[in-house]
Amino acid sequence: MNTSESNDRRVYGIHSAMSMLRGSPRRIHRVLLAEGFHGDRLQRIREEALRLKVRVSTVPRSTLDRLARGATHQGVVLETVVAEAKSEQEFEKAFENWENPLILAMDGVLDPRNLGACLRVAEGAGVDAVLIGKNRTAPLSDVVHRTSTGALESVFLVQVSNLARRLDWLKERGCWVTGSESELGSTSSYLQTDFTSPTVLVVGGEEKGLRQLTRTKCDLLVSIPMYGTVESLNVAVAAGILLYEVRRQRGATVEGSDSLD
Repeated sequence: MNTSESNDRRVYGIHSAMSMLRGSPRRIHRVLLAEGFHGDRLQRIREEALRLKVRVSTVPRSTLDRLARGATHQGVVLETVVAEAKSEQEFEKAFENWENPLILAMDGVLDPRNLGACLRVAEGAGVDAVLIGKNRTAPLSDVVHRTSTGALESVFLVQVSNLARRLDWLKERGCWVTGSESELGSTSSYLQTDFTSPTVLVVGGEEKGLRQLTRTKCDLLVSIPMYGTVESLNVAVAAGILLYEVRRQRGATVEGSDSLD
């Protein structure tokens, strides 16, 4: 098996595999299925891969165990090309076509599981884009993909060279930049905030939250009230609450989805 740490990566698990087949099939080199596999979901993956003319191989389950490095692979591993974020030029071009944009910006999210979870909730909430810095952010690794359950392949992810400057750029074009903070005393409750206009939600890193420079670029700082003894929520949980509040205020409708779970 010829793979490169810099250019290739592996995606494993039924949900992630199907998400990538649906969203980015051209980035798949090969689908590896466990010998003697059974079950409708693995059969659907095989059929979808063959329909898309993606090569399918069956290998011993021990091979999948080794490739997944001990993670739960559910009988399927994909050999793929490393995900690449969009350029800032691509973002600016796409931005011109968004009527009422909703953008999630992450400031210093270093934990790959948190980054993946944020991408998952962002994709689920239907954001137009996710912004991350080129520095001070977790690399787009297998862990990020696995935690995102495939959202890394479908969300419009942009790496920006300077987040503060990009926030200024967005403000100049009519976006309201709202930062998430854990301190309720110096902020407004998100429940009292109007998210119906073009919105950029900014969430900070796991330990220090928003950097001071990023905080100064925000038009408003909001917090999520805590009713128990813990002081704050995980960054992905907070991002999910805020993003779905935006959708609620904008009158989002519920549509059916095809779930593999």
